[in-house]
Amino acid sequence: MNDYKPKTPNPPFKEAENDVESTTNDQDSLDAARYVATAVLQQGLDFCKNTLNDEEQLTYHSKLLPGSTIGKHLRHARDHFHLLIHAFSQPPPYVLSYDTRTRDTPMERSLPAAIESLQTSIDELNSIFSPEVAAASGSLEHGGRPRLANDTPLTLHAVTPFPQILQTSLGRELWFVALHAIHHYAVVRMLAGELELDVDETFGVAPSTLQYRAGEAPAIPEKAKI
Repeated sequence: MNDYKPKTPNPPFKEAENDVESTTNDQDSLDAARYVATAVLQQGLDFCKNTLNDEEQLTYHSKLLPGSTIGKHLRHARDHFHLLIHAFSQPPPYVLSYDTRTRDTPMERSLPAAIESLQTSIDELNSIFSPEVAAASGSLEHGGRPRLANDTPLTLHAVTPFPQILQTSLGRELWFVALHAIHHYAVVRMLAGELELDVDETFGVAPSTLQYRAGEAPAIPEKAKI
């Protein structure tokens, strides 16, 4: 059993200043990305449990963004996590497409379904990308899967609208799905405002923005200043 235990940032993303250090170990880097991705999914789960009260709020059609509902944005954000998890549930070479989403699913209309879907993704993410599993190298216990690392290669198929095939990595895509979800949470926050719901002040706010508001933004090199 691997005794590795990642540092746990203060909620939702903030690390104590004396704990901040550059990540040189690839396993540390992958686990940091996994931690943030899990924290973002947990924010969505907490929003469903603590902010929403019924399906009418989940399916309310925005007057400011016609066609938008809280359920649609939560589903869309969660889909990206699900597709990434699914890609690494298959044997290598790993292939991913974010364009194969299933729309109009129960979690868009049902609060219990939304809670279940988000919790399932959290459990799957922690199961597949946990330090113990990621460090398993060809272990029969883990189906003989090669060791996962931050730089494990991944082929991304995308429509932009022109078909594209891009080379990326597990670590890069873990960060992407987390930040992508935060942007959709920001829209969810706006829709919740239309419903006059009380939303946690960190929901839908990027980690860098939270750092900036706390007066802890990284120093900008002189050449980068305008």
